[in-house]
Amino acid sequence: MEEIKIYHSLWRALLLILACILFVLAGIFILHMHRNMFHLVAGWVSILFFGFCGIAFLFSFLKERLFDQPHLTITDEELIYRRVKTSHVRFADVASFEVRKLGDNKFIAINYKPNVEQQKMQDASIFGYLLRSMNKRLINAQESISVSDISMKANELCHLLNERLKRT
Repeated sequence: MEEIKIYHSLWRALLLILACILFVLAGIFILHMHRNMFHLVAGWVSILFFGFCGIAFLFSFLKERLFDQPHLTITDEELIYRRVKTSHVRFADVASFEVRKLGDNKFIAINYKPNVEQQKMQDASIFGYLLRSMNKRLINAQESISVSDISMKANELCHLLNERLKRT
């Protein structure tokens, strides 16, 4: 079968970058019109924080679109998703995928087979152990993928992943 690539939503990414630019411009305006020390500090904090966020979002957007590094890649054997680091989820290790909701955000919960789940917990660092434990309490799965900002609907993606899971 062919490889399926899923990217972040183009419009959401552009709106995020535009919002950061507007907040930087607001910070510049506050600096220009400052009357006291609070305005000076608020202006610089706005410029630095939203400037950094805007650059990070722009870098992520350009990396994904120009260098063809999608957020999710589905192959016959595994699901590859990119966060700070790239993670590989082998379909042979997964029992099922489910859509879960936490607040307004949707996630694809990765339900590993019991032996794999136990092994992942043992192999995790202290930070990884805490993160997996927190995920287990919040959405009843050790790992999850945020799908609120991708170009595909959560239910469609979940169905596609479960179909690939049945083939392995």
